Amino acid sequence: MTAKNDHIRGESGSLSAAAQRGLFQLPRRLDFLHDSLPEAPSNILDVGCAGGYIGLVLQRLGHRVTGVELNEAMAAQARQRGIEVVEHDLEEPVPLPDGSFDVVHACEVIEHLFDTEGFLHDLARLLRPGGTLVVSSPNLNSLSNRWRVLRGSALPMWGASPSDRHGGHIRVFNRATLEELLHRTGFTPVKTIGSNQGGRLARMLDRTPNLSELILVRAHREEVIPSR
Repeated sequence: MTAKNDHIRGESGSLSAAAQRGLFQLPRRLDFLHDSLPEAPSNILDVGCAGGYIGLVLQRLGHRVTGVELNEAMAAQARQRGIEVVEHDLEEPVPLPDGSFDVVHACEVIEHLFDTEGFLHDLARLLRPGGTLVVSSPNLNSLSNRWRVLRGSALPMWGASPSDRHGGHIRVFNRATLEELLHRTGFTPVKTIGSNQGGRLARMLDRTPNLSELILVRAHREEVIPSR
């Protein structure tokens, strides 16, 4: 049996260039991140940095970027783009000093982890007090998922299909559960938006995070981090 860690480290865990560009180009994602940044230069941690597409954008804006990536091939791609990368499993604390960063970017990551509370506690540790976390996750309660349930269809990427494999989505969130987890781990959510792909309906859903395909949250790190 292939372990989740082995799957992510291996060739099958490396995203193609097209898949990485697809994540990079998710509607509203870059604009939301840009609006969350302090004035450059600042220290930014890009968690699950993949091949470094977003890290490169942040560097070109004048920020100092460190990436964390478990997959060796994608870590090498990020280094080729000039990103300093720590190869590390996010199920364990990141080996970097407390309070090292002004911003942590962790989009499309948390749903892949078992210990989501430990993960967010560690991100709070890495942020300076008052620092900003930008986190996103697919929304279990999206309008499209509700329609799939009504039709009796499997939910893609949620472990409900025989084609799902290790490295897929193993935790599920809606807006309420993600914001609750942030509160429990030392963060104050300050803005939540939705992101949807498509035409007119997608733009309408963007104004309704509870029904959106993707939830993006900006949160500030509190002065005191709750103990686990």
